[in-house]
Amino acid sequence: MTSELVDETDWTNARVSGDVAGQRAAGVEISGCHVSGMRLTGARLERLRVVDTVFEMCELSGAIFHEAVFTRVEFRHCRLSGFVASSARLDDVRFVESRLDEANLRLATGQRVEFDHGDLTRIDLYGSTLKLARWVDCDLTSAELSSATLTGARLTRCRLDDLKGVLALRGVVIDTDSQVPVALALLAALDITIDHDEP
Repeated sequence: MTSELVDETDWTNARVSGDVAGQRAAGVEISGCHVSGMRLTGARLERLRVVDTVFEMCELSGAIFHEAVFTRVEFRHCRLSGFVASSARLDDVRFVESRLDEANLRLATGQRVEFDHGDLTRIDLYGSTLKLARWVDCDLTSAELSSATLTGARLTRCRLDDLKGVLALRGVVIDTDSQVPVALALLAALDITIDHDEP
């Protein structure tokens, strides 16, 4: 099915593709769909609801999905650079081999969100609450974590250089390779200086 976005669009149990870059709509609902190769660059969708849907090889750079609700959704091989989903709700959502560099998930809430093999450099998770989240083989360089709540989160084989708001990692599980970058970020956050001079 060819895509078109207008207010109250409802896609159900369909295969969807096309180009809706820059389009605006409110109240869009997507359920049980396979969205493949769609171009949503700069699209602005207010009150979007997505359930039981896969986005594959889609371009979502600069798309704005403020206050969207995602339930059992997977993004595969998608580009979401500069993607905005502030104040969104995400439950059982996976991002697989996708780019989320400079994505904005400020104040997002949810549980069981998984980021697998992704570029998340400079992602903004300020004030987000993501319980039982998982990051595997992700680049989180310069990620913003200030005021985030990451209860039960686990980070495995991730790059964690220059994290902002590193105290948000309280209680999370990291692997041994992450000890040094996290320790350095904690020292900086606590304004601790290491003196290498001999007494």
